[in-house]
Amino acid sequence: MIEQTAPARVGLLGNPSDGYGGRTLGLAVPLYSATVTLEPAEGISIEPLPSDVPSWPSAGQLALSVDGFGYGTGPQLLTAVIRTFIDVADSVGAPRPEDFRLSYRTNIPRQVGLAGSSALVVAALRCLAEHTGLEIPREVLPTIALSVETEQLGITAGLQDRVVQVYGGLVAMDFGSMQTDARFGVAHGSYEELDPIGLPALFIAHRVSSAEPSATYHTSLRNRFEAGDPVVREAMRALAALVTEGRAAMRWNDAARVGDLMRQNMMLRRQLGPVNESQYELVEVAAEVGCGATFTGSGGAIVGSYADEAQFAELSAALSAIGADVLRIN
Repeated sequence: MIEQTAPARVGLLGNPSDGYGGRTLGLAVPLYSATVTLEPAEGISIEPLPSDVPSWPSAGQLALSVDGFGYGTGPQLLTAVIRTFIDVADSVGAPRPEDFRLSYRTNIPRQVGLAGSSALVVAALRCLAEHTGLEIPREVLPTIALSVETEQLGITAGLQDRVVQVYGGLVAMDFGSMQTDARFGVAHGSYEELDPIGLPALFIAHRVSSAEPSATYHTSLRNRFEAGDPVVREAMRALAALVTEGRAAMRWNDAARVGDLMRQNMMLRRQLGPVNESQYELVEVAAEVGCGATFTGSGGAIVGSYADEAQFAELSAALSAIGADVLRIN
């Protein structure tokens, strides 16, 4: 039996410039994670969670489920992982995976911007690599993980989530000058693990009722960028610059400055496309108690900073009042 786990992640600065040659700063959140287990079996099979077996009490519930969580299920995602891995194995002359069963479990809230889908993908790819004895360089694995969703499932996404989930901890990413791995033939950015000691005290808050498939936001953004929209192009440059400023603030242990930069990240993000007002309400409530925050990704979750225990208690009460769950993450 082989078992692999990948954490949730939050985008602190620069998000979502990772898909546009920018820079980002992301943090793994092991409090939430996805685990995939591979066991010997005859043939190839995927064991779904009960929640991934299609069943709804009414047409109204079906509509709410699709609107909030999309059409994808765990088995569909893991099928795409296996299909991608077959191509990767063939391209490097490695054995194809055979005779196994995949099962999975996750406590990452769905479609709230905590990268639950990519966590499953990363964990499954690691299982298949171990199963076949294929060594995939750490900098290459995120790109392969991204191709599962972009090429197999047609989902618009960037590399940041997968990089953080592969490396763990706090990671600075630069996608401005991509390099191509000679053996696997895929491009990757420059990734650097950082000491998180310079980060402010951070929280995440999410609300399931604000869930929304990330493709809703990213498809619109991609269309505007490719059309040469000057607002989008300039915002991407400004987002990337925040990462440089954030790293400098961390070196000087200026936690308050990092929190302010996260607030600026959210302001820039609003220029990039329509933001679900139910999701933005979380940011506004945090701001009312003096906490800067930004979206963790694309969905109904935010990450932000707080000054002390008294402010965290006030923040928790305010966000809980609108149905959000709040957690410290460092």
